[in-house]
Amino acid sequence: MVSSVRPEHGVGGRAFYSFLTAQFLGAFNDNYFKQLVLLVCVTASVSTGAGMTVPWKEIAMAAFALPFVLFSGVGGFLSDRCSKRTVIVGCKIAEILIVCLGLALLVIPGLTQQLQLTLLIAMLGLMGTHSAIFSPSKYGILPELFREDQLRPVNGAVQMTTFLAIIFGMVAAGIALDEIGGRLWIGSLLAVIPAVLGTLTAALIPGVPAAEPALRFRPENFFLPASVTEILWSNRGLRSAIAVSALFWFLGGVTQMSVTTLGEQTLELNSTRSSVLAAGMGIGIAAGCVVAGFLGRPGSGGGWTVAGAWLLVVSMSLVGLLGSGVVGRPASSGVDALSEPIWQRLLVADSLEWGLRASMVLLGFAAGIFVVPVQVYLQQAPPADVKGRLLGVQNLATWIGILFSAAYSWIVGAILRLIGGEAGDQRLQWAMFLTLAVMLVPVGLLYRLPERATQESR
Repeated sequence: MVSSVRPEHGVGGRAFYSFLTAQFLGAFNDNYFKQLVLLVCVTASVSTGAGMTVPWKEIAMAAFALPFVLFSGVGGFLSDRCSKRTVIVGCKIAEILIVCLGLALLVIPGLTQQLQLTLLIAMLGLMGTHSAIFSPSKYGILPELFREDQLRPVNGAVQMTTFLAIIFGMVAAGIALDEIGGRLWIGSLLAVIPAVLGTLTAALIPGVPAAEPALRFRPENFFLPASVTEILWSNRGLRSAIAVSALFWFLGGVTQMSVTTLGEQTLELNSTRSSVLAAGMGIGIAAGCVVAGFLGRPGSGGGWTVAGAWLLVVSMSLVGLLGSGVVGRPASSGVDALSEPIWQRLLVADSLEWGLRASMVLLGFAAGIFVVPVQVYLQQAPPADVKGRLLGVQNLATWIGILFSAAYSWIVGAILRLIGGEAGDQRLQWAMFLTLAVMLVPVGLLYRLPERATQESR
């Protein structure tokens, strides 16, 4: 059954703002908590010194990514079987329960730092599970709420606010960790407020009918349903878009972990400065999404993806060069956060640190103009009655890429340790960005997004 919903909600109406607010707060919580855990993992790695054998940072990233591999298909099934609005609201309620559970566990007295870190990583896994279920409905509901000619600006706004949430979430995590020290339960407490507000705004999203209310769950729905296989087999554009999306987020996962290590260990910046460096990507992505979503002409998606791929090559190379030490080190290297007021950590930096921040903004801008046309194409091209499951498969492929990013970071880190000694992966983290730049060259040379999404009949 094809959904009979008729999109009648304009950009700027209640549906638009309630959806944007709900997904903004969800993205903020995900990235705030993920960055908080990653920073704690880096600190734990440093504090244990040469005897450290547990790759906490990679485990944390894998704990967040693995649920997307296991449950994205389930999220896609629910997106087609149930009203997407029902799935969205249910996921937001689950988010409240998860952060409250984490808070309750972390206030238990007498916990060691290692046990607290283990609990934080477990919470991160639950956050990943909730987000895996949420994502197919988040993107799949857009064609049901808005007309086809509105999808580019709507997706531009969604991606822009998502990465604004990443900016605020990552910066908030750095500031929180500098201020709360080892009282990690306070960091968990701060996640409760956006979870509650996000649930309230999600409840304002207009209802939509289920696309396939008679759909029955089968084991194949965990990974690749036969109906989606049939469509992908006959549609090269969809296959390529899903593959490129997976590669894109693989690179994004490696970049996020590498920026944290580059800032805190290679350049010896404090947590706030490292988070600001990483948040530059979010600023750039927000700008890129505005350009590709609101200023791009219909049918110009292929041009944006090519330009985005080559700008990613350039910006990755710049980050690698500026972080290598060839042109010097930031003046704030080794400066303790407690010796600087917050405004100084955010706004005062030397030319090298500003250059790194600008390179991260350029990297994000390139990512923004690349990802919006690809996401719009993936929403437009599939038939309505299988759209949720196909977006679930896209989510699965994306997070397989992100899961591999944790393994890739660990493998390349091991190689860098062989080259540079025990701390080689810390001192040579800039080389990670050069390897990513090389990976993107074939994308710029070979990948071309179809100029228009054609609906296919089943």
